[in-house]
Amino acid sequence: MAARRVRLGVEARALLAKVFAAAKQPVWLVGGSIRDAALGRPFGDLDLACADARALAAQLARAFKGTLVTLDEENAVYRLVLMPARGKTIKQIDIAGLQGKTIVSDLARRDFTVNAAALELTKDLPPSLPEAAFLDPRGGLKDLAAGIVRADIEENLDDDPLRLLRAFRIAAQLGLEIEAKTLKAIGRRKKLIAVPAAERVAAELLMLLAVPGVSSWLVRMDECGLLTALFPELEPSRRCAEDYYGPGGVLKHTLEVCARVDFLLTNLRAIYPGIASDLEGHFAARGGPPFRALLLLSALLHDVSKPETAKKIDGRLRFFEHDTRGASATGKILRRLRLSREQIDTASAIVRHHLRPGHLASGGPLTERAAYRFFRDLGPDAPGLLIVCWGDHASYMPVSRLKRLIKVATADSKRSDLSRFKPEDARKTIHHLQLVSALLRRWRDLSRAPAPERLLDGRDIMKALKIPPGPRIGELLERVREAQAEGEVKNRDEALALITRLK
Repeated sequence: MAARRVRLGVEARALLAKVFAAAKQPVWLVGGSIRDAALGRPFGDLDLACADARALAAQLARAFKGTLVTLDEENAVYRLVLMPARGKTIKQIDIAGLQGKTIVSDLARRDFTVNAAALELTKDLPPSLPEAAFLDPRGGLKDLAAGIVRADIEENLDDDPLRLLRAFRIAAQLGLEIEAKTLKAIGRRKKLIAVPAAERVAAELLMLLAVPGVSSWLVRMDECGLLTALFPELEPSRRCAEDYYGPGGVLKHTLEVCARVDFLLTNLRAIYPGIASDLEGHFAARGGPPFRALLLLSALLHDVSKPETAKKIDGRLRFFEHDTRGASATGKILRRLRLSREQIDTASAIVRHHLRPGHLASGGPLTERAAYRFFRDLGPDAPGLLIVCWGDHASYMPVSRLKRLIKVATADSKRSDLSRFKPEDARKTIHHLQLVSALLRRWRDLSRAPAPERLLDGRDIMKALKIPPGPRIGELLERVREAQAEGEVKNRDEALALITRLK
């Protein structure tokens, strides 16, 4: 078999040639850049290491005319943001001082073997290089070829416990597996995840949750103890309602919900071809990290308060107020992680209202009034809530059967005969998914429709009814908007007639 070769690519080689020309000291391409090149992945940035990072950063800022940012003055870590150029994919160059006296000692302090290889820059780097051209004292290129993430120097996990979580993020993003010995090492150190700054943990967690297929990694995080070390509030769920959910209780259900949300978001265009682009546009407009991450986080916390609210009533286990208490707990957890106010409010709203579509499904056919009130109350959080609710209801059906029934589960309930589906629980699941689908279609139609004409304002009501300003004005305006949404009133005269009857 021919020896494996690593390709750097035209853009990377051109930038590295310019770095070599500007530098007045030995410089190495390191870490993620080597890893991505070995995997044939496109470069998003370049990672460099050298003895005098400050000097190199200043030299490169002049050579590239980019924006220099100090990331860590104490450890001499800098970022050069390159000027944007059409067709270019490399946006920045990170420059770090050697951790130790030599490049070998620097590589020995890195987290995982796949991030611990280096290539010294030379005047003319060829388009591809043999693995022998790289400095790889820990066998990272071999591990990449084997598809594993390995912490061969376990003490490096202690140096920065964020690496416990980073192992899962790297594996998920790159399609690798975490070595069994490394998983055990992470499990022994799980409590150390409380040590890093909350902002760093949140950033790593959101990057992980943004990866399609992440739900399987959440299961493995739980198996080694890291998930509930990160979210200790979830641990009581493991022993709650085991009679209903089976071993693992509510936590097992929660992980199933995450798996279904992950499945829906990964296959959104196939499952909802007429709605997917609208949903993706809406989520993208919310800003911040990929909205997928916040939805998975909301799914993970949606039943966090079930254990504290669990009560048996007439032999049936109930969880009254777990939605409202869960919203409060979610806010507390996400504040601890230093998420933004908007992210906290969105996740808390999803947890607070996650039962509403189920209540609507149990109340007979969806009415215009019920739909209006749902979207009025949820506002821009409605689509995300519906995604999580879809996952919640779908979790009660094996994914193999769910795939077979996707078409009927997303169909118009008026055109579906559910009597042929067995058992009754399956009919209930399909009915709930049809209700969620109906609300998603309603949201799409509302988002595309022009804003409804405003028929009355407060002055109109005060004049028509001869009443002073007060809360009643707002109540009547809302009733007019609700009637307008239902088609009960269509013009100003009908709106005036309505408020006169309601006076």
